[in-house]
Amino acid sequence: MEAAAPPRILLRSPDITPGIRRFLDARFRSQADLAAAADVETEIRGRCAELEASVYDLSVRLAAAASAYSSSLGAAGNALRGVRGCLAALKASTSEPGVRGEVEIGSEKMLFEQLPSLAKEVARVEMVRDYAEMVLKLDSLVGDVEDAVSSSVTRKLKSRVENTQKTYHVPIGYLKTIEDLLASVTRTRPQWSRLISAVDHRVDRSLAVLRPQAIVDHRGLLSSLGWPPSLAGTNFSSINYGKPSEIVNPLFSMQGDLKSKYSESFLSLCSLQELQKRRKTRQLQGHIVNNQLRQPLWVIEELVNPIAASAQHHFSKWVEKPEFVFALAYKITRDFVDSMDEILQPLVDKANLVGYSCREEWISGMVIALSTYLAKEIFPKHIELLQESTSSDASSKPFQARVSWLSLVDLMISFDKQTQSLISSSGLLLSVKDDDNWQRISVLSVFCDRPDWLEIWAEIERQDTHDKLRSSMENEKNWSTRIQGTVLEYVSDDYKSPAITSVVQKGLSLLIDRARPIPNIVLRAEFIKISTSPVISEFLGWMLQRCQEAEGLTALADDNALLKVSQSINSARYLESTLTEWCDDVFFLEMENIDSHSECIFQVEINRLKDFRVQWIDKISTVILRDFDARSRDYLKNKRQWQEKSEGLALSRALIGSLDYMQGRISKLEDGLNERDFVTVWRSVASGVDQLLFSGIFTGNTKFSNGGVERLRSDLSVLFAAFSAWCLRPEGFFPRLSEVLKLLDVDQKQLRDGMSIDNTWLREYGIRRLTAAEAEKIIKNMIYES
Repeated sequence: MEAAAPPRILLRSPDITPGIRRFLDARFRSQADLAAAADVETEIRGRCAELEASVYDLSVRLAAAASAYSSSLGAAGNALRGVRGCLAALKASTSEPGVRGEVEIGSEKMLFEQLPSLAKEVARVEMVRDYAEMVLKLDSLVGDVEDAVSSSVTRKLKSRVENTQKTYHVPIGYLKTIEDLLASVTRTRPQWSRLISAVDHRVDRSLAVLRPQAIVDHRGLLSSLGWPPSLAGTNFSSINYGKPSEIVNPLFSMQGDLKSKYSESFLSLCSLQELQKRRKTRQLQGHIVNNQLRQPLWVIEELVNPIAASAQHHFSKWVEKPEFVFALAYKITRDFVDSMDEILQPLVDKANLVGYSCREEWISGMVIALSTYLAKEIFPKHIELLQESTSSDASSKPFQARVSWLSLVDLMISFDKQTQSLISSSGLLLSVKDDDNWQRISVLSVFCDRPDWLEIWAEIERQDTHDKLRSSMENEKNWSTRIQGTVLEYVSDDYKSPAITSVVQKGLSLLIDRARPIPNIVLRAEFIKISTSPVISEFLGWMLQRCQEAEGLTALADDNALLKVSQSINSARYLESTLTEWCDDVFFLEMENIDSHSECIFQVEINRLKDFRVQWIDKISTVILRDFDARSRDYLKNKRQWQEKSEGLALSRALIGSLDYMQGRISKLEDGLNERDFVTVWRSVASGVDQLLFSGIFTGNTKFSNGGVERLRSDLSVLFAAFSAWCLRPEGFFPRLSEVLKLLDVDQKQLRDGMSIDNTWLREYGIRRLTAAEAEKIIKNMIYES
């Protein structure tokens, strides 16, 4: 019975190295070998005594060598001090008047020209001395570290019960002193790179033993504390109802010697991590490292990993019900977060581990553990479900697969909001709010590692939004009913947009809101492009189809057709203004510089909407001008009217009828078209009428009498009056016809005398749109009465 004890104890020990295990395997091959355990123990003790004697002998020899070296250094120092004294005396003697030029040549006199070389030699000797002193000091410290690490291993072999936590403070203290010296050497003597590299190599070898040993001891203490706590008795049905937690927190129940041992172990790991951080900072000095030096807090990782592994046993039961997975993960995160602040954060501060929040590290660790589980277990199931629904003929399966995916994403977004509220509720902000740190506290970081899953998500969101918008687009009432209060926040214009535009805008806004929690700016932009661009294109296709149907039925000659086209133009204008306003938001401004693009993420869609508006505004203007041209054709063909004398008010009824028709069409547009595009339409029509009447009246050899000039003035006054409802000075929008009137107002005597007409003369009378040839032709066609 007594011989069976050693195997049981060895199997429980977490500190048996592979070498020790091989040694024991060689000695104890069968149950019968256990009887020789006392002999093996005697052999081990003998070997340990020999090793200790060898170490003691080496220490004595090293002390003797160091003493001899120190004495030689003292002698060298005395000699150098004598050289310095001689140099100082020589300098003082040469500084006296008349001495500099009277230095004699002889064996007893030192040439002044030899002083620089002598100074260089002295400096070289001093540098060698400094190097030797630094080598000796570092060698002694590194040897102390190696001895401390070796003795800790030997002590653990001799006794399992002895507390070894305090033994880590000795080598860690030596390591910090070494790091201080190396940092000083790096700063002042960068040319000693081989010395730094050699010391780093030996320190790395010691750390390769020290850190795993410290972690193993820390895990043993956690096991003694009862970590991880049991989750078997948790009442999961009350997770979401705010009832008191049933999970016992061992960190709050620590007392006495156990609490002291855990604190010592905690501080040792924190000190090791702080040392590692300093070493990496020194080694990567001069390189662009961004946030690469930041590592998760080791002591918190040792708390997260075992409890996450325990929780996965429950997670595996709820693959079909992920809401329970998120509920349990949040419960664990929430129930232990207070102990991070009250118990562990003071220890981290004591270890001078700057920039770490235990609350944030705990939440981050649980989030990463949950993200890993989702990526390995939950999402592959949903991908498989989507693939099966795609190949299936049943119409309900694709819908159910998309709903299941969207429900999972909703749970992830909700979980992120809850965990981030745990950070903000303590009054602390995220230490660095960039994409890397954001990913640490967001389960949506799953999509950062799998961009292909992000594309699937964006496509599902797009399909869901498209299905909801299709029925709204097919409803004619949504195109005829205007949005109540369609004034944008920063613009005072009423776009007279139909209700369907508001529906599309809300759908796009929801898609953008879904992208906001994604913890990566590039992926946020990608998600928005994949999900929103097809929706805008679909809406633009509906507007184009409606305009083409109106054009095909009546060639836009009917008021209802014009109204239908106006509704689409208003929708395009409103959506274009909305997207432009969104692009000025900081959320979208951050996306402008990704992939070397400096334009808004919606710039392509904005340009397409603008092109659509311009195209159909031009068509409306062309239709009105075409009808005006057809109705005023008789008026333009009647050349004799400009030579006839008329009594009373001289007006052309043919022109008045054309103007009345044109004014009626434009007034209809004023009621149905938004103000900005309406201004573009009537100005375009005015410009077209100006060109049409000028070409029809003055390009031929039409003769004008005084009566014809009066008729022309009357006709143009009616034309200007027709546009006076939309501007204060309508003649300014008919530049060529207005300048013809200016030309006809010139004194007839000057025109009769055949004076030369050039650009200077035209500018003198304020005529800038007519060429000299056109003006001369008009004047030659004037009939002057005697």
